[in-house]
Amino acid sequence: MARSVSGASRSLFDRLAPRLRMLSPSEDLFNVPILTPSLKSRKTAKVILPNGMKAYIISDPQTSMSGAALAVETGSWRDEKQYEGTAHFLEHMLFLGTEKYPKEYEYERYITDNNGNMNAYTSSDHSLYYFEVTPKALEGALDRFSEFFKRPLFNESCVEREMNAVDQEYRKNIESDGWRVLHVRKDLSDPQHPFSYFNTGNLETMKKIDPAVLKEWYAKYYSAEIMNLVVVGKEKLDVLVEWVSRYFDAVPSKASKELEVPVSIFRDDVKGNWVYIEPLKDLRELALTWEIPPELTDMDSKPASLLGHVLGHEGEHSLLALLKKLHLAEELSAGKSELGGRNNFFEISLSLTEHGLANRELVVELIFQAMQSIRDNGEYPKYLYDELNLVAETQYKFQQQSRGSATRYATLLRKEDLSTFPMKSLFVSKFSPGRIRDLLDTLVPETCVITVVALDKSSEGGFKSPKLDRKEQWMEARYALVPFSSEELHRWKPSQGNPEVRYPVPNPFIPDNLQLVNQPPSEVVASLEGEQRAAANSRPPVLLKDDPRGQLWCHTDDEFWVPELSYSFTIKTPSIRPDNAKSLVLADLYLRFVHERLNQISYPAHYAGLSYGVSVFRSVGIDVSISGYSQKADKLLAEVLDRVVAPGLTLREFEIFKESLSRDYKNAAKDPPVRQAFERVSQIMYKQYVPMAGLAHAIDNITFEDLTHFVGTLYNRHYIEGFVGGNVLPKSAHSAYDLLVAKLGGTSCLKEEVKLTEVVPLSVARPQLHRLQLDVKGNAIAWIADCGPKTVELVTGVELLGKLMKEPFYSELRTVQQTGYLVHSGTMVAGNQRMFVQTSVQSNSHNARDLLSRIELFLETFLRDLPKSEERFESLKASVLDRLLHPYDNLAAKNRHLARLSFEENANFDYVSERIRCLESYTLADLVSLAQAILGRDNRARAAVLTSGNDPENTAFSYEEVGAKL
Repeated sequence: MARSVSGASRSLFDRLAPRLRMLSPSEDLFNVPILTPSLKSRKTAKVILPNGMKAYIISDPQTSMSGAALAVETGSWRDEKQYEGTAHFLEHMLFLGTEKYPKEYEYERYITDNNGNMNAYTSSDHSLYYFEVTPKALEGALDRFSEFFKRPLFNESCVEREMNAVDQEYRKNIESDGWRVLHVRKDLSDPQHPFSYFNTGNLETMKKIDPAVLKEWYAKYYSAEIMNLVVVGKEKLDVLVEWVSRYFDAVPSKASKELEVPVSIFRDDVKGNWVYIEPLKDLRELALTWEIPPELTDMDSKPASLLGHVLGHEGEHSLLALLKKLHLAEELSAGKSELGGRNNFFEISLSLTEHGLANRELVVELIFQAMQSIRDNGEYPKYLYDELNLVAETQYKFQQQSRGSATRYATLLRKEDLSTFPMKSLFVSKFSPGRIRDLLDTLVPETCVITVVALDKSSEGGFKSPKLDRKEQWMEARYALVPFSSEELHRWKPSQGNPEVRYPVPNPFIPDNLQLVNQPPSEVVASLEGEQRAAANSRPPVLLKDDPRGQLWCHTDDEFWVPELSYSFTIKTPSIRPDNAKSLVLADLYLRFVHERLNQISYPAHYAGLSYGVSVFRSVGIDVSISGYSQKADKLLAEVLDRVVAPGLTLREFEIFKESLSRDYKNAAKDPPVRQAFERVSQIMYKQYVPMAGLAHAIDNITFEDLTHFVGTLYNRHYIEGFVGGNVLPKSAHSAYDLLVAKLGGTSCLKEEVKLTEVVPLSVARPQLHRLQLDVKGNAIAWIADCGPKTVELVTGVELLGKLMKEPFYSELRTVQQTGYLVHSGTMVAGNQRMFVQTSVQSNSHNARDLLSRIELFLETFLRDLPKSEERFESLKASVLDRLLHPYDNLAAKNRHLARLSFEENANFDYVSERIRCLESYTLADLVSLAQAILGRDNRARAAVLTSGNDPENTAFSYEEVGAKL
């Protein structure tokens, strides 16, 4: 456990005692220590404010980002039927001004200008708001954030405009198959249950919700005693506690009543049915769903989590292993889905093969056989329970700093009492195999709902869907309800289980030796008590190998002191080329086999905190990586390399993977318009680039013989870029590299043979305009401006420009003009070669040419006002400097950072220092000059991709070209 408060801090707490209650050490029942040296100085406090608000406060002098998250136990299930979408609408409105800070953009600008991020979401039974900022800005952010929950404005003009934003969000979701499945479930639920309501809302429902309705709903349900606050900062604990008291004491408490809803969500006539849903993409999904009795959802024994661990296991003798052996399924997950309140589903979800979809009744039969196997195999093994807790304890003890910690803790805190927090959230505190059996006994066919999401392909000799005679109102998804037959019910009640499905064996990858290869020197230990981590990370990595076969860099960690490491090897090969669609498809197929062969090994390893990665590297090679606890990393690396060089190709699996991959490529045509627009941007920027349509075309002609030849020759010639970092010595790095070389065989190739794709400068003759007609709803624009070749000075200026532009662009085009819900601006470095400024908007109300005009007009206004931005410029400059001084938060991020410097920056380990020196001397005049050169009309090196959708409403307000009479 982080240190509790005592000593000098106590005096302030005593002064604050009339205003808050802090849990004493005797009341705090959580006592697991944090062993990570870099968190040695972390302290926590558990506080209850006089208004009833719970707060968990973390003081971490080493943190590079501060933040807060607040969860209020009220959500969309509080909506009244005549005002559907109120909770979600209100969440939007809280960002648009308070009495103390009335400007609509005030909060967002403060957060973004301080290198931060912020967002919120509305769930069924709670709403959560969060932000992160550079540490110096925490108090100002808390001040602005707290006003959300005290005095929001709900200005009528904002209400009218924000209705359009909610409507755009709704329209964006119409073509999401996940949202369509959710709304079909709503259609099948008890109409008296708030789950059945249209919780998102759209323009039709929003028109009924005026400021008076919002104010009444807010006053009734946003109450301090049902709020849970988490704050993370680098200030001393007493300062953070004082800030929490100062800014959140005044949040009103109204003694809100607990939400009461019907116990059951599904209607009785829905249980015991197949639900066939027509997707937009080519999917083959199957899900078995049961409602969990509330008495079987307790936090102490967690029966659904333990049962899901067994049914969702992917190792040897698992249900998924059996289904894959029979070529019925590709993926499976199992566990509890929390819907809200005491309503929970237990779900087993699968991605089926074509053979599995055709034999879905058999798939279901095997699932019920697997559940019977669990019964037949006796009591739930105690070692599985112990492993779950051991893994959770290890993760907690050796945790590191990470972004989003306040949000994660706030999500957990809402379900647990402060006195035990976070014990019950992280651990299974009570082993109760009887409750697991009780849950298992409720998972019977009669109460199950089986959902099938698949396209009818009967015209091609494939799956034939029953008549889809129902249509959901809001997403317009067509579906059918078909009762289970008596024969199916009989087959799904097996008298004995399947002998191939058993409990998982003890996990061989759980570490039992977490020693460090080096111990931190005493001066480093002492520095960890201070305001910053020791600056030992200034020592660069060591080059261990540099020969025609490749390079190997190593860095033994001297900063974080945790028992973790990272092996990262990029194997560049001329067999994969960015301009050759066939080679890219073959690489994807090859990876399917590699992952399939590793699945039963990697699942327990990942669960034990040790992960692998094998992927295509920038269309010129294969990335192989291992990361996590160091003790058994070499064991996993050897297993991975065995499958990388010999993935064991079979014709039957080739046919399955080819069909599955082909669907993935073709489904890209149903991606959101803004994503498709940026794919075209990639075609514009990169000299060698194959779009998804090109891959979809190429895969049709790929044969098993092609893949066999590809795999057999893939590593004949190659060049290796290796980085090893963390709790590892150079000797082990040498061993890992030598193992890789021995496994690969082959010979070296020249670096010039495996060059990355070239980034093409945009033409300076005139701006480019590209149009796409898409078979999806909505329009979009992706706009880019070429800034030139990457240099330290250009990176510095373009980053500042992008940050200055981000908030006003969003506020103008999203908040004020309401052009769309997805509105973004930023910068990018293409291929580590050239820099670009980019903007994008996805809209269901404006055509893309209109969006282009609005973007260009915004740029003119932005350039006009930029010279007046001295104060914002200095603030942003300080925030960027702070980020450069803290380029990573944890060991994994540090390893990625050093690997990037080793290869992408050609081992220039002074790169960050060069960036800092350039930034310190950079002036607003420099930025104004750069902005004019990039965004001004004289720079014609810019391009816009305009997409038009298939919905007539998208172009309802568009000028039509007509001929003129002479």
